[in-house]
Amino acid sequence: MSNYLMLNHLSFIKFLPLFFFTAIVLFLVIGWLHGRYRLKHNGTVIVRDSLAASIFGLSALVLGFTFSSANDHFTKRIGVNRAEAYSIERVYQSTKYLLPQDQIVAKKALDKLIETRLKTFINVDTEQELDSHLEALNNQVSATNEVIISAIARAPVATQNYANKILAIQLGEMVQAFEDGALAAKAHPPAIIERCLLVLLCVGSLLSGYTMAVHKEEDWFLTAIYLALMGFSLFVIFTLEFPNQLFSYEAVNVDLLRIQRLYGAASSPP
Repeated sequence: MSNYLMLNHLSFIKFLPLFFFTAIVLFLVIGWLHGRYRLKHNGTVIVRDSLAASIFGLSALVLGFTFSSANDHFTKRIGVNRAEAYSIERVYQSTKYLLPQDQIVAKKALDKLIETRLKTFINVDTEQELDSHLEALNNQVSATNEVIISAIARAPVATQNYANKILAIQLGEMVQAFEDGALAAKAHPPAIIERCLLVLLCVGSLLSGYTMAVHKEEDWFLTAIYLALMGFSLFVIFTLEFPNQLFSYEAVNVDLLRIQRLYGAASSPP
């Protein structure tokens, strides 16, 4: 897994759990075959359990660290998504302080903003495409901000104070939420951590297969359970780390989709 592959083929991310799982199975078989070969030619083979336990412990440590990091990243991403949806909803509600015609224009701009945001992470295969989509989202945020700021200046006298002190503040919070979302979209742990995890898991799997063969403890039922749990754990880790590639689209964007359904039709002129 190289930086080039990750940056220029983001669609490859969905195959990362399978890639890791295949590597683990492969090294398990290699270790088992090597152990059988050693037994056949040497008769007796000694395995230093302390060294094997140290490697397994290190693998577990890195696996746990990676899981924790992925969970933190997922929590932040979902939090940012909710902040975007919540801020848009508040701005929608506060457009009532504007002139009737400006309310329609402002809500259309917000509709376009939600639509652009929901399309940002669809059909993205390269880092350049992601940057392009994020730039389009940023442009729409700026356009929406300009439209509503101009409308605030024309707000009726009776609601001018509310527009300045409520809507303007909510608008600033919305812009900040989208800026945070753009930054979070490209925030990932260094690729070297995933490489380290892959190496340690492969070495641990190699030792597991080797130890099974040397000790003549081939329990394939427990081996199957181990592989299934490891594969599921890797899927969970990468799903948390890359929710837009591996998680359900509706689940990731549930709050934005709710706002779109709730306010989309209401923003159309009668």
